Amino acid sequence: MPHALETDELATVRDEFVAAARRAVDAGFDGVELHSANGYLLHEFLSPASNQRTDGYGGSPEARARFVVEVAEAVVAEIGAGRVGIRISPAHNIQDVWEKDDAETRATYEALIAGLAPLGLAYLSVLHADPASDLIQDLRRAFGGTFIVNTGFSRVTTRDEAVSAVEDGIADLVAVGRPAIANPDLVTRWERGADENGYTDYPFLQG
Repeated sequence: MPHALETDELATVRDEFVAAARRAVDAGFDGVELHSANGYLLHEFLSPASNQRTDGYGGSPEARARFVVEVAEAVVAEIGAGRVGIRISPAHNIQDVWEKDDAETRATYEALIAGLAPLGLAYLSVLHADPASDLIQDLRRAFGGTFIVNTGFSRVTTRDEAVSAVEDGIADLVAVGRPAIANPDLVTRWERGADENGYTDYPFLQG
């Protein structure tokens, strides 16, 4: 049966992240992304809605951020900071992991970034409906490294929006999901300003 992890189980879960990262690199991957967003396990520790712990991993912003930081530290120690990125989704509200864009959420993610920034991670990727918001841009400045944004599930990011986000200084890079899945030649299409059609309109762009 599903259960809240006991304190003495956390080291095992942390080591599973480390083992997975090592296997990925050994298999030829350039690096790994710690998925701390979208209601997955690490995100569950960050959200006061899902994190109801009474040990040292819940009850305060610093405590909620603690396990995510410990996992990042352990993975970095195993494969190197340059091979590790992390994805977060403050106030995204998915899979019953609810967060408001309020002081509590801000404090939790500020604590998280304070723990991550010294590690020198390859990047911070943030999923948020408004990447230009004060919350997200404050986190960017605190992180101090390569910063990637994505607007989330409500709408698909267009080429013009991606270009504007970089040119306007909102982010260093933009993560693109659905257009890339539906168009294996998306890079070529965006480079040439061509239309975007999916698999039903194969083949690849010609010429």
